[in-house]
Amino acid sequence: MKMTKLKFYLVHFFLIFFFSSNTVFSASFNFPSSLTTNTSDFVLLSETGTTPSVSGFSTDVLITIRATAGFVKITTVSGLEQINGYCGYTADSSSEPSNCADDNRSEIGFEGTQSEVNAALATLSFKGDGSTSSVSITASATPTGAAYNSENGHYYRAVSATDIRWDDARAAAKSEAQKFNGLTGYLVNITTAQENDFVANKVSVNAWTGGSDSGTERVWRWMDGPEADQTYTCQKFGTGGTGEESPINGVVCTEQSYLNWDFGEPNQFNGTQEDYMHVYGTGVRKGSWNDYTINNTNVDAYIIEYGGMGGTATVQGTATISITSTEASDSTYTAFDDKELVGIVEGQSEGSKRFIYNSTNAVLERIEWHRTTKKNDNIKFKDIGISIDLKENTYPYAKLLDSYLLRGNIEKKHIISEKNIEKFVNELPLSNYLKNEFGLLPQEWKIWSSGYFKKGKIKARVNKKKEDFDSNALTIGMDKIIDENKLVGFALRKEYEKNDIGKSGTEIKSHSTSITAYSSTYQSHSFFIDGLVGYGRISNSLIRIEEANTSNSLTGKRDINQFFGSIKFNKLTNKDKFTSLLFGRGDFGFSILEGFTESGNIQALKFEEQMLQNRSISIGSLLKYKKKINRGHFLPYGRLEFFENFSPHSTVKAAYVSSPDTKYNHIIKEKYDNSIKLEIGFDLNLIDSWYISTSLRRLYRNTGNFENELAIKASKPF
Repeated sequence: MKMTKLKFYLVHFFLIFFFSSNTVFSASFNFPSSLTTNTSDFVLLSETGTTPSVSGFSTDVLITIRATAGFVKITTVSGLEQINGYCGYTADSSSEPSNCADDNRSEIGFEGTQSEVNAALATLSFKGDGSTSSVSITASATPTGAAYNSENGHYYRAVSATDIRWDDARAAAKSEAQKFNGLTGYLVNITTAQENDFVANKVSVNAWTGGSDSGTERVWRWMDGPEADQTYTCQKFGTGGTGEESPINGVVCTEQSYLNWDFGEPNQFNGTQEDYMHVYGTGVRKGSWNDYTINNTNVDAYIIEYGGMGGTATVQGTATISITSTEASDSTYTAFDDKELVGIVEGQSEGSKRFIYNSTNAVLERIEWHRTTKKNDNIKFKDIGISIDLKENTYPYAKLLDSYLLRGNIEKKHIISEKNIEKFVNELPLSNYLKNEFGLLPQEWKIWSSGYFKKGKIKARVNKKKEDFDSNALTIGMDKIIDENKLVGFALRKEYEKNDIGKSGTEIKSHSTSITAYSSTYQSHSFFIDGLVGYGRISNSLIRIEEANTSNSLTGKRDINQFFGSIKFNKLTNKDKFTSLLFGRGDFGFSILEGFTESGNIQALKFEEQMLQNRSISIGSLLKYKKKINRGHFLPYGRLEFFENFSPHSTVKAAYVSSPDTKYNHIIKEKYDNSIKLEIGFDLNLIDSWYISTSLRRLYRNTGNFENELAIKASKPF
């Protein structure tokens, strides 16, 4: 019996009324799906970010919780009631089950109102056994009135009935009056050791079961339920003292794998017709089987089993959490088994390298544009920039000053003077910044700007999620020609990038700033060298979704400091309307990813500082065609570039905040040695100062992976 008699009859009456009314309720179990942590001491399951709870119950709720290894407990038992067979209790009682707070139980059970059991579930904790790393905890929530076996999903209920005959018990078990939780019952069939132990410990009465050999003597069958008419015991015996076995009335009989007959049973005691099986529920024979006559008065109860016969339970909730005990002796676990984690740490490294490349490329392309347009003197229009020269009095400057100073009123005649040019230049935001911070005089420098939008993909690979990233950036620079053939300058770049890792919601949002100093020097009429050095800083906002529990979100912020440089050797050839460029390039960079700690729950990690280097060389060629159009020049081009990667590996080190002594390492390995970049695009250089460039680039890597990039740059004087 699962309850006191008064409570049993009240609930019994309610269930008959409830299910006969065809009213259907729904129940749910809110439960975390995974937990990975050091479980050498008890850990609250709610620390996963999900607090266990049930909903949908209007009656008292029976909660059972079982761990495949280790120990479970609750620490709040207020208002709960003791359940037979759980937490060491041998009978139902209205007393609070304080034993369920013990530290050495692998299975606990209790009942109470929905609010009472939810208060208890909020304190549900687990502790590992020190040797088993992979554990499952299964919890069930059902209406009170029957014991729920989470192993097979069946319910069991003992019904007291003094001197009841076996055939009457069989009929009662299948009756409408004995339905439970929307399911029709039958006398219990016991087919496994686990089921037998469950019946003996949770039901604990001497009671009729569903087995009988009344059809064919010595051939025992289950009479009802999903095993109806299946044989489970074959009573063969020897003939003529030879020990040989004879058929049982010509019937082929196959025994089930599990039997638990008491010693010498079944035995037709004293020649009586003992054709009906019962199970002992108390004493030294508890759980053993015996055969009795149909009306044996020693049996005053029967056990009903529900399940396996179709139908849908109207109120039921079950849930399972997978626990990885990182400290267990058989554990091979590493935090970086999580692909989402691998994705976000490698995504930060790849994003750092990508930002260095983008910052470097923007400047080198500006120099390249200057050289391939054959403007070796002070540039009038470059990359949609402006050139300020007090000795010039040409149309572009006059138009620009009219637009700025006269606000487009072309009827007013304005004479260019040193005074109004200085006013124009000094009011530029970047000019003020350069003068105040560096003492540079804008009148002597060319100001240019460049912006672009970019999208890219990195395919998924083994133990790595795919990545989709998109970014936009603005670069503003100033440079000038000195010593006739030398260009010097510097650029300020702002970039925003969003990188989506996989499909669960893991993402990196980056705000980046870099400043670069650069120069370009002609060594001869057609050979020149470009060089740059720079510093960058990235601020990453991180969201990591735990792979095993996608409802678990962890956040963090990480700053990155970068130092980088590049040198490029160029050979320029001009012939008619074609310009060709052969080049070789070397790039290097050094990034320091600062240590940081995630926020969230027990799965949060603390990362140590990480050092990241990138080194590569490349060779390539550019072919550009110049065609004059009404408003300027149209310059389609193609580029082919081959890269050889020499970047060393980088090691990421992290530990769970809840277990700081256990360190986990992940080596970020460069997955490719070389790659080829193909690029096609065009430049549009318009006389009214717009400069537009569009290109499509594809990067092929020797791993078979590739990246696509669509770049759109637009510049205009300001």
